[in-house]
Amino acid sequence: MKDIGAKMTVVAISHGYPPLWNMGGEVSLHRSMVAVKGNRVVLTNTEAEYYIDGIRVSQINTPDVLNVNANPSPIAEQLKDLNARVVIAQNELSLPAALAASSAGAISIASVHTPPRYGKNIREGVVYSDYAVYNTETSARQWGEPGAVVLHPPISDLPSNTNTSGDAYTCLSSLRNKGVEVMLSLAETHADKRFIIVRSPAEPTHGIPNLEERVSKLPNVELHPRVDPKDVYKYLEQTRILIVPSMYETYGMSAIEAAGYGIPSIHVDTPHVREGIGDAAVLISPLSVAEAENGIRLIENSYNHYSEKVRSKAEWIHDRQAMELDNFSEFVKNVSKPTDKTARQKAVARASRINR
Repeated sequence: MKDIGAKMTVVAISHGYPPLWNMGGEVSLHRSMVAVKGNRVVLTNTEAEYYIDGIRVSQINTPDVLNVNANPSPIAEQLKDLNARVVIAQNELSLPAALAASSAGAISIASVHTPPRYGKNIREGVVYSDYAVYNTETSARQWGEPGAVVLHPPISDLPSNTNTSGDAYTCLSSLRNKGVEVMLSLAETHADKRFIIVRSPAEPTHGIPNLEERVSKLPNVELHPRVDPKDVYKYLEQTRILIVPSMYETYGMSAIEAAGYGIPSIHVDTPHVREGIGDAAVLISPLSVAEAENGIRLIENSYNHYSEKVRSKAEWIHDRQAMELDNFSEFVKNVSKPTDKTARQKAVARASRINR
């Protein structure tokens, strides 16, 4: 039963959460929750309750965290028990969480990390929620809310000294859509160079079936396990150039993390990426081996120039991030239930259809 005297709680809902699930959107959600003041709880898929950075993480009461039509009633009961005031939800649980929040009398905020063209599973949740927070200005416009709160995915604290002594060409994902096959092609061409590919927990659904077999034939390629975000530096310190040859990126946190160390990047070009590392990286077409090859040549021919350029960009982004986190914290603290969200719902529904 709900404790009437309990403190009001900000609850985040996601199918996964750090340190058990360290994908970009989940890491970003955690870093934004760290900035929120007061009592904070995350409901997600976890075998045991735990605390991280003062945030309580508990099992969500739904059997399938990837079901966009999950029954919201059990979640609503959890929200009532937690005395939830604000519910921040993302990914497939966006709609169930918004419906549960409405039932529990809480305010719902959709945490949007993807544009409409890739947002089929969250569209109804974004439309139904009371508010949305977007990861780029571009995304906010594409979803029909150019005036909404924007919180670019926060990066970790900048290292005090840049590190450019690494020798590896690194990709921090092993997924097909993230360009793992591009990395394997580059490794074949550059047999004298060291390559690091960091494995993703999403390999079973988005990887390539013969990754280990192909890597076994390339002695210059190393497969490494994904690590906690606070330990990513262990790979970055070994990196000379970060390569992000994805099919698409909706921001690109890894290049900015690398930039803090003065590590240049070769990165797929999207409007969202241009709000992040932007022209401080060598921007390429999706999954382009030829353009990635050219990027390697450009950076290696002027390595110090690119290193200084990306570190300067990382410092600028870090300053912007501090302001955005403060704005987000204040927004969550002061947000109130909208009296009428019909106009917002119509605008988001219309824009998301147009921009699919």
